[in-house]
Amino acid sequence: MAFEIFEQQFGDLKELVVQDSATKNRFVVIPELGGIVRQLSLLKDETLFSVLKTPATPHLLTEDSRSASELLFPFASRIPDGKYRFLGKDYELDKNEDGNLNAIHGLVRKKPFEIEEQIIEDQYALIRLSFHLKELKGYPFELQFSVTYKLDAAGTFTLKYEAENKGTSPAPVMFGWHPYFLLGNESADAWKINIPSDEIVAFDYNSIPTGKEPFTVDMPTLLYKKAFDNCFVIRSQNDSAVTQLISENQDVTLNVRQGIGADKFNFLVVYTPPARDCVAIEPLTANVNAFNSGEGLNIVAPGNQVEGTIQVFLT
Repeated sequence: MAFEIFEQQFGDLKELVVQDSATKNRFVVIPELGGIVRQLSLLKDETLFSVLKTPATPHLLTEDSRSASELLFPFASRIPDGKYRFLGKDYELDKNEDGNLNAIHGLVRKKPFEIEEQIIEDQYALIRLSFHLKELKGYPFELQFSVTYKLDAAGTFTLKYEAENKGTSPAPVMFGWHPYFLLGNESADAWKINIPSDEIVAFDYNSIPTGKEPFTVDMPTLLYKKAFDNCFVIRSQNDSAVTQLISENQDVTLNVRQGIGADKFNFLVVYTPPARDCVAIEPLTANVNAFNSGEGLNIVAPGNQVEGTIQVFLT
């Protein structure tokens, strides 16, 4: 059987490795640190690309404030002053962003996840992790949040999230994934990006939405001398849309496919860090500050659940 799952140490952290021994495709997950994917390696022709940029040491990873590869739940991005109003009640979250202005990126970052399932089959292997949210400060709702990571024989990595309302009242829910992608040792200035959108979110000084504007950049566009730190409304004629990061020099394209439609990933953040060594491509189920605007926000009734899927593959 080509697939295997095994444990290894990363400093004081314990990792799970899912690997296809035939291709060396693999991903590495740290359940105790927010269930993050620390490494993802995918084969294109004869080259194995390590496509995720994460901090290089256990200490740097534990202290990371850039949220590299983190799972963002039950909200993603910023909530100004940590305050929101839901079904006629006011709530206040801790202001945990640098600068102490906003609540940012949810409540499960760096929290220990439970390992629920490990499956190895001929054509794929997967692991499923979970975290139970209950009566957290500023979020007095009860949800079972789980994420399934899967690698198949074709070299497709799949992230599927699920959130079930275990409480007695409706709960506001938003999910995002925060990976930084790279392609070999090239600078981002050598890559092109293809963003499936014709509408961009306008931000104020605090990166809070003020409206939307047409996005008219011809795609794909060369990233040379371009800086993105934007949220986009995703458009597609199908039930999914693909953002592409393209290296013509290496003849490889990284594809990030997000399911779209009702309750799915209808927004996307793209960010080019100042170091120009990677690009963040972050599918979101709702707009920034959706806990206040309601735009894209999932309201999950007791006993109900929402789910969505993101896939990463090379062509």
